[in-house]
Amino acid sequence: MTNGARLERNLRLLYAYWFLREFQLWIPVWIVFLTIERGFSLTAVTIAEGLFLVGVVALEVPTGAVADRWGRSISMALGAFFLGVSVLIFAFTTSFAVLLASFMLWSVAHTLMSGADMALLFDTLKLAGREHEYEGIAGRGAALNWSGVGVATLLGGPVAALFDIRFTIFLGAATSVVAALVALALREPPHQRGERPAEPYLRSIRLAFEEVSATAGLRTVILLGGVTTAALGAVHYLVQPFLVDREIEVGVAFSMLQVPLFAAGMAGSLVAGRVASQAGTRRALFGVPLAGAAGCLAIAFAPGLGAYAPLLVVMFLGSMVHPIATGYVNRRVGSERRATVLSMQGMVYSLVMAVMAPAIGFSTDRWGLGVAFSVCAGLALAALAVFGRPLARAREAMDGAVVAPVAGEA
Repeated sequence: MTNGARLERNLRLLYAYWFLREFQLWIPVWIVFLTIERGFSLTAVTIAEGLFLVGVVALEVPTGAVADRWGRSISMALGAFFLGVSVLIFAFTTSFAVLLASFMLWSVAHTLMSGADMALLFDTLKLAGREHEYEGIAGRGAALNWSGVGVATLLGGPVAALFDIRFTIFLGAATSVVAALVALALREPPHQRGERPAEPYLRSIRLAFEEVSATAGLRTVILLGGVTTAALGAVHYLVQPFLVDREIEVGVAFSMLQVPLFAAGMAGSLVAGRVASQAGTRRALFGVPLAGAAGCLAIAFAPGLGAYAPLLVVMFLGSMVHPIATGYVNRRVGSERRATVLSMQGMVYSLVMAVMAPAIGFSTDRWGLGVAFSVCAGLALAALAVFGRPLARAREAMDGAVVAPVAGEA
């Protein structure tokens, strides 16, 4: 099979994988399921989510190294399979212990998939001489993630109303298994190490951390990208409470009001490549958290459904960060450690979100949604305050030549 044919085949399978992985019919009703049907407070739900994210922090880089060492498609398939099992456990949640067991297995699933798909995509593009298309295709992939969520959201509310919420969870588990089978059909490009043998597992992790620590541009993009994604991504936890607060009942309207939010995320992913090309990584990473913070504050102070428009803006902006940041990282890291380094941004995101999720859950229960959205805005501005100056200082490194690849890599 030629490199071009391998690329087209892998792209079709990746598109199917990204859509199926996110096509979970329980998405528009999972918080309702836990808080109303199972009796958990939003604080308890977000504490469990925080512990899930602690698990992600602990596992993100080690599982990224698994993908680099034993195969990205295998890692993706295992992740999708474990996702299906964890979703199945979630359907039978009767106590905090069962919920936590589901979330802990979920963290394993998440980290096995995180970074592996982006590394496989870039290596496939590189083999065909088309790595310059990464941001655009990664944005398209992120848009398929959003479309999977959007279609599931459109259908999930009516299906839950017609049958029950747990039925949507069972369907989500089955969809995850199908995604695992799709991942196994991917054909993995060689890691382009030249004549060098594969690095030992622990050594590859150590070298990846050393590479990021020694490279100002990489370090800054990974940290700012991870924190910004957490600040704007935390808004997802507040969408369903926002609609319940506006007295929207679970059903068709409940789903229909969430679909445009995911469509906004899809649109942001699709334009991310163009933004990175025209404005540059540095300007994009300055502008997104600033505009996102303004959007969160507008939601906090707008009455009724008047806050819906800025909510669309925040979703749009938040989805742009991942394709832009990972495009920068991919071009500056060798193939043999690509998934490991990419997983570091996910680790930063999860570390911040492990604190952020319980904080906004507690803020909502204690002081209301306005304070919770203000917390999101504050984190985005804090990210700029801490990393803005290093980002400005890294301008020459970010706009200059790409870091030299490892020996034997084209």
